[in-house]
Amino acid sequence: MNSLDIAVGTVPDIPKIYTALAEWLACVVFITLVMRKPPHMRGIVILAGSLVVLAVVQIGIGMVPVVLWLPGMAVALGIMYATIRLCCDFSAVGCLYWLIRAFVLAEFAASLEWQLYYYLWVRYDWDLHALWLQSIFLAIVYGAVFAVVVLLERRQEITAPMVSGRDLMVTAIIAITTFSLSNLSYVSTATPFTSTIGTEVFNIRTLVGLGGVAFLYAFHIQLCENQSRRELDSMRAVLQMQYAQYQQSKESIAVINHKYHDLKHQISVLRRESDPGKREEYLDDIEHGIKEYEARFKTGNAVLDTMLTGKGLVCARDGIELTCVADGSLLNQVSEMDICTIFGNALDNAIEYEQRIADTSHRLIHVSVSDANGFTLIRVENYLQSGDERTGGDANGVISTGALDAPQGDNLPATTKADRRFHGFGLKSIRHTAAKYGGTLTIARRDGWFDLTVLIPR
Repeated sequence: MNSLDIAVGTVPDIPKIYTALAEWLACVVFITLVMRKPPHMRGIVILAGSLVVLAVVQIGIGMVPVVLWLPGMAVALGIMYATIRLCCDFSAVGCLYWLIRAFVLAEFAASLEWQLYYYLWVRYDWDLHALWLQSIFLAIVYGAVFAVVVLLERRQEITAPMVSGRDLMVTAIIAITTFSLSNLSYVSTATPFTSTIGTEVFNIRTLVGLGGVAFLYAFHIQLCENQSRRELDSMRAVLQMQYAQYQQSKESIAVINHKYHDLKHQISVLRRESDPGKREEYLDDIEHGIKEYEARFKTGNAVLDTMLTGKGLVCARDGIELTCVADGSLLNQVSEMDICTIFGNALDNAIEYEQRIADTSHRLIHVSVSDANGFTLIRVENYLQSGDERTGGDANGVISTGALDAPQGDNLPATTKADRRFHGFGLKSIRHTAAKYGGTLTIARRDGWFDLTVLIPR
């Protein structure tokens, strides 16, 4: 299939090296968008190798008989799939989704560039074989096409939605329909939907390719919106749960305080009796414990006191040492529900991790609320086991792992739960809550401690 020898005009086929470059650039663009950061050395080596292999395969496709064209395209698709799979931490379904989008985009970019070049060649009598002219035009058109794709894709808050088997099937149907219609004239011109005129064949190919790209982009937006809606619903459920826990803790603590108040009166009565010295010592210990309990979490913010006391009871039950140095008055501008969201989720995550540490002497959590140059600084730290890589990143420094719940690029550590679809929204809730006040969430691993920091301007 070297050219279209049609009744009216002869249109040279797209140079195979251009097709290989378009396929490679489509993979690079989507990989970069999904990762939201430049590839590391390993990724650069993989991408460079895939470009060479794609070029060899496409040149080979142009030299083999037409009957081997489809097997050759299958090989090229396999190379694109391997490139995406090696560069992105996706499931097979996710990689196939991005492969389909990359392939349709590459087909459109290559068709558009060659059609425009051929049009200008005929109109202005360009030298079709001038390599320097082809190279300049190729750079301009490919640059414009892929730049538009980057601008459109970056508008989505979620660039890597979770793709189900049904979503993949819809994507594949769109791609197969697009590819079939755009290349139908190459197979047979004796149908109502094909043409015998070379330029019209390219018009059909380019316009159908544009439609395929548009349909896939619209479907991608729908997937992103659906996932955003699910995440918001999940975060709302987490927020309501934390507030409900706060209310329950508040009621439980009120009952406990009432019982302890009665107990103090009972102790006072016992003191007036003639008791042995040992009983007196025992009563002193009880009274001291009551006073210690009453003064355990007095931060100056009633909501924070209740949250800390409620979580403190859980820690005491599981042998976790919870310490706190907090000026609760710094949280007066933060609503009750938002305090519950920040401290409830942060402490729940810390407690869940510390429960997994076998040595109870190393089950440590520290909470602090302080002033930092006009900002309210909230820190929740918990001890990490030596060699634990659950937080990602380096031994020290800000966490640099990928997404929470599969989407990459959120700069949040991945959930440790088995089912990522319905867990891991606690940190997103904290980040969303901090953003309401113009604040930020930072997560780091320092000297064997997991450090969650929220900074809120006052």
